[in-house]
Amino acid sequence: MRQCLSAVGEVAEFANIRKQLEVLEDRLDSMVQPRLTDALSNRKVEVAQDLRGILTRIGRFKSLEAHYTKVLLKPIRLLWEDFDLKQRTNKLASEKNEVERLSSSNDFQSSLPTISFSSWLPSFYDELLLYLEQEWKWLNRKQVCRLRDRKQESEQVII
Repeated sequence: MRQCLSAVGEVAEFANIRKQLEVLEDRLDSMVQPRLTDALSNRKVEVAQDLRGILTRIGRFKSLEAHYTKVLLKPIRLLWEDFDLKQRTNKLASEKNEVERLSSSNDFQSSLPTISFSSWLPSFYDELLLYLEQEWKWLNRKQVCRLRDRKQESEQVII
């Protein structure tokens, strides 16, 4: 459709149709996004490929990249924020223990271990590496499926 509109040039009669096409593409993009999130999150290869095809056909590859990055970064961000959450939990527990110690006049130490950032960081990198290796395998599997589909298409053309 977009190619047909570019062929007619700047004819005034088609100016409104360009805007309508853009609105329809925006609606289609927004309809695809929830299904794409589900497909990427749950590793549904064929569904992800179909939705990728839809978005690339309407010229929304940037939208696909942005959405993939958003879905990809979510678990990584959770890993990163986990350290901060543990630190806040430990701090609150220490403060509570300190208040209890002061009110009961008992000398006891907090049983919650504190983890320094420098000792936590290697475990974060290990988790990140594992996650990226799994992602690479999944993307590689998608590539194999895409190549298999192309091979089947070419065999059908020959027949």
